[in-house]
Amino acid sequence: MHLEDVPVVADWRNPAHYVSLLACDRRAFAWEWLRRNPGYRSAAASGTPDPGTFGLVAFADPDLPAADARPIWAPKVDPHVLDTYVRGYASEQDDQFDIRALAEFVSVEIKDDTTEHWLLSNGQWYIRIDLHDGTLLGGPLLLDHHMQGLASAEPKMVALRRLIALSRHGRLPAGLHPKEVRAARWVLELRTADGLAAGATQHAMARSFFGQSVALDRWKLESATYRLRIQRLAQAARRNLSAPLNGPWFKN
Repeated sequence: MHLEDVPVVADWRNPAHYVSLLACDRRAFAWEWLRRNPGYRSAAASGTPDPGTFGLVAFADPDLPAADARPIWAPKVDPHVLDTYVRGYASEQDDQFDIRALAEFVSVEIKDDTTEHWLLSNGQWYIRIDLHDGTLLGGPLLLDHHMQGLASAEPKMVALRRLIALSRHGRLPAGLHPKEVRAARWVLELRTADGLAAGATQHAMARSFFGQSVALDRWKLESATYRLRIQRLAQAARRNLSAPLNGPWFKN
């Protein structure tokens, strides 16, 4: 991956452009790397190849940051997607699901006559539902969620707990959306990618990220530790730009 071919989507010198990511689901980082990928940007502009090549049900606008974009990830990359069927109308109120009550969070993509791809998101957390042989538009409904295995069921159970909480409270409790402990590191990797794409030197980025702890002169000797940190950030940035879906973004 040649960094000169990567678009600059944010000002790497301004941490305010990245601060919203500190409260985001890790899948937001998958989107941030994907939207910087030149191959994806070209494909989104032309509509080819199929968005499934990039792990998406449909193309999302690469000019939109994670807080505004609503990428609908395909099950082949996101194991949290619920496989769901409509089983009629729920007689018990506690079992009723009504998508209309959650309209502010809703995005949907219908690719064929048998599956509706739903996303519930506020830009920080994501709940994905693939509805087979039915529609969510006729609620309140009784839903049947299919899971199997042990390891395969675990991420779907996380998604289901979030869906239940959102349906009951109209919001996602903090306990079901814990802060990502590595978010600050991942933000630095994104800033590094944008800095390199903008032609910034490693010294300039080190001074911006770590302040006056980085020497003005002879920094390669006097601030060797920080130089090594920047080099590692640059390696991670190149890796994530080349393979934006290969990080830990979908594993929790």
